[in-house]
Amino acid sequence: MKQSILCFVIFMNILFLSASCGNASELQREFVQQLLIAEGFEPLQAKNLLEDPRVFIHPDIVIKNLFFSKPHGAKRTPDMMAVDPRQIERGRTFMKKHADSLSAVEKRFGASPRIITALLIIESRLGTCPMPYNVVNAYANLAFILEPNYFKEVQNRYGASYPQLYDEATIARAGKKARWAIAELYHLVQIANHLHIDPLTIPGSFAGAMGPAQFIPSSFRIFGIDGDNDGLASPLNMADANFSMGYYLKKYGWQENASLQQKRKAIWYYNHSDVYVNTVMMIYDELGR
Repeated sequence: MKQSILCFVIFMNILFLSASCGNASELQREFVQQLLIAEGFEPLQAKNLLEDPRVFIHPDIVIKNLFFSKPHGAKRTPDMMAVDPRQIERGRTFMKKHADSLSAVEKRFGASPRIITALLIIESRLGTCPMPYNVVNAYANLAFILEPNYFKEVQNRYGASYPQLYDEATIARAGKKARWAIAELYHLVQIANHLHIDPLTIPGSFAGAMGPAQFIPSSFRIFGIDGDNDGLASPLNMADANFSMGYYLKKYGWQENASLQQKRKAIWYYNHSDVYVNTVMMIYDELGR
């Protein structure tokens, strides 16, 4: 759910993808397989996942996660992200179209249609933003960082443009993201099992976020709600995403009659960025006008 600037880097995605895809080496696949087994995967399941030919080397994923994952303010409004005014109008239309579902979310969790819609506008342009990555690939490539030769390849390829790749702080942060990715892969497969789908068919962002609300797997396993009563909680389903967002916001203190400070704090948990919070609250206010 975090990492919400996917729509702003689609052009970069295309450039990176055209130049950086390749087959993961046997060493890299085996290395991550063992990490997955240690995380709780069945050995055969880990082997089948990592040896699938749809798992490719995408070193651009590492670069994006290290350097392009935080929301950035616009030139004219450095404390807020750029938002097309048309998105506000589309948000109003969305609230009318999904009035019944959003009303049910508010009744159950206290999160209004306005705040759910504001988040959806930023996270996925109301579910319309392209999701160009295979989520397994997103996490696998981050996990590959733990194999020293892979990270050296990333440094060699991008070091001239990103000299920070050689900084100890960046190397440590990359390792932390890699360990986090192993755990997220585990949760992703559990979600896929619940939905009876192939995990390698799940689309998402370069950060491994899924669906309209851009949940990461571990968060969705905690907060995922079956919003349309079909017996499945899916991060890819709009109704389920809306209810899950409502649950998440309630957990972190959102109330419509709360103070501005408390509301901002609840949004901050969704994405730890003041720029993000400012933008969501601006849209929330505009939707109420």
